[in-house]
Amino acid sequence: MANLPNFVVIGASRCGTTSLHHYLGQHPDIYVSPRKSPNYFVARDPHPDRENDTLQAMARQWTATREAYETLFRGVTTERAVGDVSPVYMQSIHTAKRIRETLGSATKLVAILRNPADRAHAHYLGRRRDGLEPVEDFNVLVDRELAMPLEDDIAFGSYVSCGRYHHFLQPFYEHFAAENIRIYLFDQLREDPSGLFRDLFSFLDVDPDYEVDTSFSHNRTGIVANPLLRSIWTGSVGLRTKMRPYLPAFIRHASRPLLAQQVSKPILGADARQRINAALRKDIQELQRLIDMDLSDWLVTDSHSNT
Repeated sequence: MANLPNFVVIGASRCGTTSLHHYLGQHPDIYVSPRKSPNYFVARDPHPDRENDTLQAMARQWTATREAYETLFRGVTTERAVGDVSPVYMQSIHTAKRIRETLGSATKLVAILRNPADRAHAHYLGRRRDGLEPVEDFNVLVDRELAMPLEDDIAFGSYVSCGRYHHFLQPFYEHFAAENIRIYLFDQLREDPSGLFRDLFSFLDVDPDYEVDTSFSHNRTGIVANPLLRSIWTGSVGLRTKMRPYLPAFIRHASRPLLAQQVSKPILGADARQRINAALRKDIQELQRLIDMDLSDWLVTDSHSNT
C-alpha cells in the first residue's frame, strides 16, 4: 500500500512555508516530500499566466498524476507524520474537496498567514528577484488588480487575491473538522519559532520537544542589489526552471545563502498597504471569526513591512 500524506501544509504563499518545509524535515518522526510544492491537488487547474513561458514551464513541473505523487513518498520508513507542503493549495477553492477525497477526512491541515499587504509585496519581490515580473512599480500592479473583480475560484499569480484567506480557507472548514486544522501567523514563526513548533509537533502527534535549527531563513524575498548579478540571475530563470529537476538538491541549496547576502528589501509603501488591506477588509474581518484570532493590526496602515 502506498504511503500518502497524513498532513498537508496548504499555505499561504510567501508566508514562510519554504522555511517550514526545511524545518519539518529535521524532525526524525516527520517525512516531507523531498521536493517542496508538489502541487498535486491543483495541477488540473488552469494557470492564468498563459503568456508567460517561464511560469508555464514551472506549472508543467507540478505533480500531475497519482503515480507521480505516490513516488514522492516512497522514502517513508518509520515516520509517523508524512507531509505535503504546497502553499498554492490555498489559491484554489477546489483543493479542499480533492484532498479529502484522496487523503481522507482525518488528514491534518496547517496554514501560516501574514498581513495580506506584506504577503502581496513579498510575492512581488520574489517574482522580481526571479525575473518573473517585468513591472518595476508595485503600485501599478496593485492598481491593475484592484481595477478588476478579485479572483473567486483560482488566484494563481495574483498579488491581492491570494490574500483572501477567509475566502480560500472556508472550503477547508467545510470539508474537514476544525480540530484537524491548525492556523499560525507569520509573526509567530519569526518571533517564537520554538513555541510554534512545540504546538505544531503536538498537533502532528510527534515529539513536541524536538528542537529544530531555525537559524537560516529559506527563500528570502527581495531584489538582487548588484546589477550584474541581478541580470545574470533573472536572465537565467528559464534555464534554471528547466534544469531544476535534474540538479541535485545540495547544488541548488548551496547557492541560496550566497544569493541571500546580495538581496535588498524595498519597503512597502503606506499607500499600497492601505489600499490592499482596505480591499480585503471584509475578508479579514470574516477570517477573524473563522479562526478565532485578533487580526485588527492588519488593518493598520502605518506599520512597517515584514517582507
